[in-house]
Amino acid sequence: MEQPTTTAQAALAGARASSPVTIAYAGIGLAAGVVGAEAGLSAAEVGVLSLLLFAGSAQFVFADLYAGALVTLVGTVFLVNLRHLLYATALSPRVQHLPLSARVVIGAQLTDETFALGTSLMGQRLQYAAWMIALNVTAYSAWVTGNVAGALLGALAGAIEAIGLEFALAGMFAALLVGQIRAGGRMGIRCAVAGLAGVIIIALDSWQPHPLNLMLTTVVAASAGVLIEQAAGRRRSEEAA
Repeated sequence: MEQPTTTAQAALAGARASSPVTIAYAGIGLAAGVVGAEAGLSAAEVGVLSLLLFAGSAQFVFADLYAGALVTLVGTVFLVNLRHLLYATALSPRVQHLPLSARVVIGAQLTDETFALGTSLMGQRLQYAAWMIALNVTAYSAWVTGNVAGALLGALAGAIEAIGLEFALAGMFAALLVGQIRAGGRMGIRCAVAGLAGVIIIALDSWQPHPLNLMLTTVVAASAGVLIEQAAGRRRSEEAA
């Protein structure tokens, strides 16, 4: 794939790459806006919340706990979003050469899906900052727009459930996963890691549902994948020798 060589080309490529995320965010954002309106938030408040929080799962949690204690609300939202520490750490080597301002913008707008796209499709492209910022901003815009529209159309909650918009996020994750498995090679290892992650999260949530289950699953499955790839690499080296 040809590398974008100018800032404008990179930004356009990033915006195009975000299309699967943008479509899904518009749908799930619509549902989040409806939930926020049902919790008693105005359309303006839902819009501000989506601008400041930009985290789907945390925003649904916020709506559920909106009438409760502030400490519980803040603590739960923090735990739900704790996985973003892993994302930022993993992305750090790719952005160390960028100015602090660019790193702050990229880090502040990371989501599960833009992180997945940013690490699997971007590689070592030129104009990384423009590509990643455009990717994030496009997804961000779709999320905020969907939220405000959902809050304004809160009476359509039943219709949203009927057409299955609540499945948009899960469907998007499935599409991203398939794309990563097919594009990255070593399909057996990638499928094994994905399967392991699925088994772990199901087991943990069946035993004790908790926001940290996702983070623990990510650490364990990713570590297993690294160990398997290292073992496979050593075996290939021994065979070559």
